[in-house]
Amino acid sequence: MSLFGASDRNNDKRKQEIAEWKKYKKQYNLNEEKRKEEYDLARGQYEADIQYNEDNLRFTEKERVEQYRQEVARQDFEFNTATRVYDKSVEQANAQKSFNIMAETAAMMEQNAKNRDDLLGVMFDESDTLLEYGYATSGLKLERNNKLVAADFQEAKNEAKFTGDLGAYQIERRKARSESQIEAQKAIIEGMKAAGTIRAQGTAGRSSAKAVLGVMAESGALRANIANSLMYAEQGIDLGIAQLRDMLILDQTMVLAARDAANNDYTLKSTKLDSSLAVDKIKISATRQSIAERDAIVRKKISNARMQADLNAEASVMLAPQRPPAITNPQEFYAEYDNPETTDYIEMFMRPQYQEFPDYTPAERLEYEKDFHYKLGRENAASSNFGDVLKIGGMVAGVASGVGTLAAGGLFGGAAAGSMLSSTGFLANGVSTFGTIGAGLNTLSSSFYPSYSR
Repeated sequence: MSLFGASDRNNDKRKQEIAEWKKYKKQYNLNEEKRKEEYDLARGQYEADIQYNEDNLRFTEKERVEQYRQEVARQDFEFNTATRVYDKSVEQANAQKSFNIMAETAAMMEQNAKNRDDLLGVMFDESDTLLEYGYATSGLKLERNNKLVAADFQEAKNEAKFTGDLGAYQIERRKARSESQIEAQKAIIEGMKAAGTIRAQGTAGRSSAKAVLGVMAESGALRANIANSLMYAEQGIDLGIAQLRDMLILDQTMVLAARDAANNDYTLKSTKLDSSLAVDKIKISATRQSIAERDAIVRKKISNARMQADLNAEASVMLAPQRPPAITNPQEFYAEYDNPETTDYIEMFMRPQYQEFPDYTPAERLEYEKDFHYKLGRENAASSNFGDVLKIGGMVAGVASGVGTLAAGGLFGGAAAGSMLSSTGFLANGVSTFGTIGAGLNTLSSSFYPSYSR
């Protein structure tokens, strides 16, 4: 740009406005093409969105219908499966209960056999005990009877011996008495014969009497002797009889002792057998009671096991299946949203209401005369030239200020040290002044560039 060139600057502004107008038209056309493409794309997207939304709704509706059908089929399958499982569990439970009955019957039969065997064993033990008791008691009775019979025999023997011995003593007594009587009679007869002989001799007087008395005395002495012999014989016989009686008493005592011993032994052993039999009966009774109680316990266990098995069988039965609530048919549930115009398809969802897509409207276009001509404004040439003069003065003052600053720094030393370019010269001292003048002229020159726009 040359000095005093306001006309040139106005011409440049006009060219710049024309260039901006052309650039704007080119950019506007490009923008319009882009906006048309965006409009066409938006319109296509709008129509595609409408179609996509419809397709999506129809897909969702078909999916709902298919889900409904699948859910119904699934419920039917699950219900049928649950029914089969329930029927199978009932069948298995009934079979288990039948088996439980057979098991209980078998267990009861086995328990009956066991109880019968136990009772038979107790019965055999009781029979053996009673047999042994009967045998033992019979043996005891036989032994006692044998001992008593032996005692009876011994008693009879003793009595027979006593009777025999007593008879012998009595015979001996009678014999002794008879012999004494005979001897006495013989002595009397002999005395009488002697006395008769003496008398027969005819001797009288005292000597005859003495002889007779002598014979009589001799006969009396002989009889006395016979009497004494008989008395001693009697005493001997009495002593023998007394001894026999003592022996009889002793034998009878021994017989009684044998009888008592036999009875006592029988009583003792019989009491022992009775006690043993009573204990055995108690044992047998307790065994029978124990067998009965054990049998009751075992039968109770069998019954409890049967009940528990039945409970387990019943517990294994599945719950009776119940059909779940019917699933709502979406075509029936959403029937109110169906568009009657679509006879080939049942619409279940409400369709959105779309606004009509607007037609394309070009963007507002600027006009050259209205929007670009004199957009940058125009300058007054005369005022602008005076302002150029002031700007030049400001530029000179600014240069002088810059040179003064350099001189103040001693840049121009040497041969020019004493001139105005020295650090103490005119320019160096007027640095601030020239700077102020330059700035003021520049500011003032800007006010002489009047411009105007349309």
